[in-house]
Amino acid sequence: MTDDFYRVNVRVHWADTDAAGVVWFGNFLRFFEEAEDELFRALGRTRMELIEDFGILMPRAEASCRFRSPARAEEVLEIGIAVESITDRRIAYKFEARERDTRRLVCEGAYRVACVSQKTFKATEFPAKLRGLFKRMDELVTAQRQDKSERGAGWA
Repeated sequence: MTDDFYRVNVRVHWADTDAAGVVWFGNFLRFFEEAEDELFRALGRTRMELIEDFGILMPRAEASCRFRSPARAEEVLEIGIAVESITDRRIAYKFEARERDTRRLVCEGAYRVACVSQKTFKATEFPAKLRGLFKRMDELVTAQRQDKSERGAGWA
Protein backbone atom coordinates (compact mmCIF):
# COMPACT_ATOMS: atom_id res chain seq x y z
CA MET A 1 0.00 0.00 0.00
CA THR A 2 1.37 3.39 -0.90
CA ASP A 3 0.97 6.50 1.20
CA ASP A 4 0.68 9.02 -1.63
CA PHE A 5 -3.06 8.65 -2.21
CA TYR A 6 -5.69 11.24 -1.46
CA ARG A 7 -8.60 9.18 -0.11
CA VAL A 8 -12.36 9.47 -0.44
CA ASN A 9 -15.01 7.20 1.11
CA VAL A 10 -17.74 5.80 -1.15
CA ARG A 11 -20.63 3.66 0.09
CA VAL A 12 -21.60 0.82 -2.22
CA HIS A 13 -25.32 0.91 -2.94
CA TRP A 14 -27.49 -1.97 -4.12
CA ALA A 15 -27.79 -0.27 -7.53
CA ASP A 16 -23.97 -0.49 -7.85
CA THR A 17 -24.07 -4.30 -7.84
CA ASP A 18 -24.76 -6.95 -10.45
CA ALA A 19 -27.00 -10.03 -10.19
CA ALA A 20 -24.38 -11.76 -8.02
CA GLY A 21 -24.49 -8.90 -5.49
CA VAL A 22 -20.94 -7.78 -6.38
CA VAL A 23 -20.07 -4.26 -7.54
CA TRP A 24 -20.44 -4.13 -11.31
CA PHE A 25 -16.97 -3.57 -12.76
CA GLY A 26 -17.87 -0.37 -14.64
CA ASN A 27 -18.84 1.36 -11.41
CA PHE A 28 -15.22 1.46 -10.31
CA LEU A 29 -14.56 4.04 -13.03
CA ARG A 30 -17.40 6.12 -11.58
CA PHE A 31 -15.86 5.76 -8.11
CA PHE A 32 -12.51 6.91 -9.55
CA GLU A 33 -14.24 9.93 -11.14
CA GLU A 34 -15.78 10.78 -7.78
CA ALA A 35 -12.35 10.66 -6.13
CA GLU A 36 -10.96 12.95 -8.84
CA ASP A 37 -13.80 15.43 -8.29
CA GLU A 38 -13.16 15.44 -4.54
CA LEU A 39 -9.43 15.88 -5.11
CA PHE A 40 -10.04 19.01 -7.19
CA ARG A 41 -12.36 20.36 -4.47
CA ALA A 42 -9.71 19.71 -1.83
CA LEU A 43 -7.15 21.51 -4.00
CA GLY A 44 -9.46 24.54 -4.06
CA ARG A 45 -11.32 24.35 -7.41
CA THR A 46 -14.12 22.15 -8.72
CA ARG A 47 -13.70 20.42 -12.05
CA MET A 48 -16.57 22.51 -13.46
CA GLU A 49 -14.85 25.74 -12.39
CA LEU A 50 -11.67 24.61 -14.13
CA ILE A 51 -13.54 23.72 -17.32
CA GLU A 52 -15.40 27.02 -17.37
CA ASP A 53 -12.49 29.25 -16.36
CA PHE A 54 -9.97 27.76 -18.77
CA GLY A 55 -12.22 26.71 -21.69
CA ILE A 56 -10.91 23.16 -21.64
CA LEU A 57 -12.29 19.64 -21.38
CA MET A 58 -10.54 16.70 -19.77
CA PRO A 59 -11.53 13.52 -21.62
CA ARG A 60 -10.22 10.13 -20.58
CA ALA A 61 -7.71 8.79 -23.11
CA GLU A 62 -7.02 5.45 -21.44
CA ALA A 63 -8.38 3.47 -18.48
CA SER A 64 -7.51 0.20 -16.76
CA CYS A 65 -8.64 -1.77 -13.72
CA ARG A 66 -7.33 -4.85 -11.95
CA PHE A 67 -9.84 -6.50 -9.65
CA ARG A 68 -8.51 -8.16 -6.49
CA SER A 69 -11.57 -9.11 -4.42
CA PRO A 70 -15.33 -8.49 -4.56
CA ALA A 71 -17.04 -5.47 -3.05
CA ARG A 72 -20.67 -5.78 -2.02
CA ALA A 73 -23.62 -3.56 -1.19
CA GLU A 74 -23.36 -1.55 2.05
CA GLU A 75 -19.58 -1.80 2.21
CA VAL A 76 -17.72 1.49 2.45
CA LEU A 77 -14.83 1.69 0.04
CA GLU A 78 -11.93 4.01 0.47
CA ILE A 79 -10.93 5.21 -3.00
CA GLY A 80 -7.36 6.48 -3.24
CA ILE A 81 -6.21 8.75 -6.07
CA ALA A 82 -2.65 9.81 -6.82
CA VAL A 83 -1.05 11.69 -9.69
CA GLU A 84 1.40 9.31 -11.29
CA SER A 85 2.66 11.83 -13.82
CA ILE A 86 1.71 15.12 -15.41
CA THR A 87 2.87 16.62 -18.69
CA ASP A 88 1.77 19.64 -20.68
CA ARG A 89 -1.15 17.69 -22.21
CA ARG A 90 -1.73 14.62 -20.07
CA ILE A 91 -2.34 13.65 -16.46
CA ALA A 92 -1.88 10.02 -15.43
CA TYR A 93 -3.73 9.00 -12.27
CA LYS A 94 -3.47 5.79 -10.29
CA PHE A 95 -6.22 4.53 -8.03
CA GLU A 96 -6.90 1.92 -5.43
CA ALA A 97 -10.14 0.84 -3.80
CA ARG A 98 -9.99 -0.72 -0.34
CA GLU A 99 -12.72 -1.86 1.99
CA ARG A 100 -12.48 0.88 4.62
CA ASP A 101 -12.65 -1.17 7.82
CA THR A 102 -10.52 -4.19 6.86
CA ARG A 103 -8.17 -2.39 4.38
CA ARG A 104 -8.79 -5.31 1.97
CA LEU A 105 -7.62 -4.37 -1.53
CA VAL A 106 -10.60 -4.55 -3.88
CA CYS A 107 -9.36 -2.91 -7.07
CA GLU A 108 -6.39 -1.07 -8.55
CA GLY A 109 -6.75 1.18 -11.55
CA ALA A 110 -5.38 3.95 -13.65
CA TYR A 111 -6.41 6.41 -16.28
CA ARG A 112 -4.90 9.09 -18.40
CA VAL A 113 -6.64 12.40 -18.95
CA ALA A 114 -6.04 14.56 -22.00
CA CYS A 115 -6.55 18.29 -22.29
CA VAL A 116 -8.57 19.59 -25.22
CA SER A 117 -10.04 22.93 -26.19
CA GLN A 118 -13.72 23.21 -25.31
CA LYS A 119 -14.39 25.01 -28.62
CA THR A 120 -12.45 22.79 -31.05
CA PHE A 121 -11.89 19.54 -29.12
CA LYS A 122 -8.28 19.68 -30.31
CA ALA A 123 -5.39 18.88 -28.00
CA THR A 124 -4.08 21.82 -26.01
CA GLU A 125 -1.85 22.33 -22.98
CA PHE A 126 -3.21 22.25 -19.46
CA PRO A 127 -3.14 25.80 -18.11
CA ALA A 128 -0.20 26.44 -15.79
CA LYS A 129 -2.61 27.38 -12.97
CA LEU A 130 -4.28 23.97 -13.23
CA ARG A 131 -0.95 22.13 -13.23
CA GLY A 132 0.06 24.31 -10.28
CA LEU A 133 -2.84 22.98 -8.19
CA PHE A 134 -1.14 19.59 -8.06
CA LYS A 135 1.90 21.11 -6.33
CA ARG A 136 -0.26 21.06 -3.19
CA MET A 137 -0.88 17.32 -3.47
CA ASP A 138 1.83 16.21 -0.98
CA GLU A 139 0.64 18.78 1.54
CA LEU A 140 -2.97 17.64 1.10
CA VAL A 141 -2.13 13.94 1.53
CA THR A 142 -0.01 14.65 4.61
CA ALA A 143 -2.79 16.73 6.20
CA GLN A 144 -5.35 14.01 5.47
CA ARG A 145 -3.09 11.34 6.98
CA GLN A 146 -2.59 13.46 10.14
CA ASP A 147 -6.33 14.12 10.42
CA LYS A 148 -7.05 10.42 10.05
CA SER A 149 -4.54 9.43 12.75
CA GLU A 150 -6.03 12.02 15.11
CA ARG A 151 -9.58 10.77 14.53
CA GLY A 152 -8.93 7.04 14.31
CA ALA A 153 -8.98 4.48 11.50
CA GLY A 154 -12.21 5.47 9.74
CA TRP A 155 -13.60 8.81 8.73
CA ALA A 156 -16.71 9.89 6.91
